[in-house]
Amino acid sequence: MDKQQRLDELADFLRTRRARLRPADIDFPSGPRRKTPGLRREEVAERAGISVTWYAWLEQGREVNVSFKTVESLANALKLTPPERTHLFELANHYTPPDPYPVEQNVTDTVRRMLDQLGNMPAYVVDGNWNYVAWNDAAIRVFADFRKMPVARRNLLWFTFQHDGARGLFRDWDSYAKCVLAQFRGDYILRPPGEVFLRDLVDELLDSDADFCRWWAEHEVLKRSDWRKRVEHPLAGTLELDALSLEVPDSPGMRIMVYTPAPSTGTAQKIDALMNAATTLAAGVNY
Repeated sequence: MDKQQRLDELADFLRTRRARLRPADIDFPSGPRRKTPGLRREEVAERAGISVTWYAWLEQGREVNVSFKTVESLANALKLTPPERTHLFELANHYTPPDPYPVEQNVTDTVRRMLDQLGNMPAYVVDGNWNYVAWNDAAIRVFADFRKMPVARRNLLWFTFQHDGARGLFRDWDSYAKCVLAQFRGDYILRPPGEVFLRDLVDELLDSDADFCRWWAEHEVLKRSDWRKRVEHPLAGTLELDALSLEVPDSPGMRIMVYTPAPSTGTAQKIDALMNAATTLAAGVNY
């Protein structure tokens, strides 16, 4: 759409979002007389921290330069849903920042069934903060028993740099860890400044791991991609796995990591043997 159409759309969107709110929705007194359906312009302006005149111009479709901060303030003032928030930023010609990820994200029964039905393909689910939130038996046998990890340490980045045995588990660990870190950084730089979980995780690793500290300073960023992972398993020997990342619909930041045994490597047969010997492994091996 052209500029004026966009401005008109923005104006109409603001008016309709304002009209649906009631003073009680934002803890404002309703007063004895109220001719305007929903909130008044001055109430929205006050909540957003902008002038009434300036806000009125927006609702009139005038050409006004809208800053990122102002759009964010308007979205909060109008109590927009995530899709509406996205729409407002797009109408205002601004990049849409991601919402903070929920502290807890539920893994659906459908996803859990998928994990179980993958058989000898190791797979796990990580949330937007890179925490392991679900996994299948093959992942336990190949990578680690996530059930035995402290909940606060069930994190892919922490596992890569701090879990006992992780450095010996992955062949060419340096290259693997750098790749993980570069992909993590691509997610990290997009998070809102007020979201503290990942920031605290990074600070802790900067204080505790020299490799992390050195590579973090290089500021490498890599988009998530598929690649082959080579695992030096203490029982099965070398396993070659092709990694695939799948986004989970309607779950911001959550993704399923599936590792397919590489063909003509014997990896599938080795994982089958590991899983068939699961009882023996659980009783006699801790890795």
